[in-house]
Amino acid sequence: MKTFIAAVVMCSLTPAFAAGYLKDFDYQLTDIASKGLTKESLFNKTKTDFMDLEKSICANRAHVWGYDLFRFNKINTGKIFIFFGASIWTKSDKHGYMYHVAPYIVENGTEYVMESSYPSEMKTPVTVEEWIESETYNRVKGSDCLEITAEDTDLTEYFYARQTLPEKRANGKPGARCYIRKVPGHYWFPTSIALHDLKKDADGKKVDYNPQTFDVADVVEACIETASSKIGRFFGGASARTKCEKHLRR
Repeated sequence: MKTFIAAVVMCSLTPAFAAGYLKDFDYQLTDIASKGLTKESLFNKTKTDFMDLEKSICANRAHVWGYDLFRFNKINTGKIFIFFGASIWTKSDKHGYMYHVAPYIVENGTEYVMESSYPSEMKTPVTVEEWIESETYNRVKGSDCLEITAEDTDLTEYFYARQTLPEKRANGKPGARCYIRKVPGHYWFPTSIALHDLKKDADGKKVDYNPQTFDVADVVEACIETASSKIGRFFGGASARTKCEKHLRR
């Protein structure tokens, strides 16, 4: 009987975190339903017309979109990264890449990815599983990607090297053909995650990296890259800067 009572007390003291709680960052995504918002309404307001969706960097696009979700709606959003193993993509692949990233939100306790990089393919928010299958061209099931945390430092080390992640890991740790990592919306690149998790930079110097919100200067830089043509980048991106200043003044 005493054991039963003790168990009940322990359960009552265990924090019940809501969907969208990111323990590594002590960060809670807003459930948009509590704000009277819907995933469709937010998705349909995403601005892409000033961006080069094909040639710009996905992390920069996601950073601008994440900032827009935050500033227009006063909500905490997240980003979801998917990292690929060599059997999915390699650097020698014509269309291969190490990772992809998009904003994600929570509605009524369910996570949805706000993927706007492929307007002809994804016209609505999708579940995490649907997003994984799309990003891997259905080479894996949506449930087959392994979600990693700050404890998976053997994988995070690869973020500095910008390499595909190993599908087999040492010391009996579970591996997969792809990995996902959920972070606060104001985290920008995989290297941002590495700075937080490893507490050191690419040169091994100790750092304390724990940003609490978007750095607007970073958003501007990200925006300019997404809006620049190849020729425009060569000439300093003046046209892109004008587009971004207009967008960010909205």
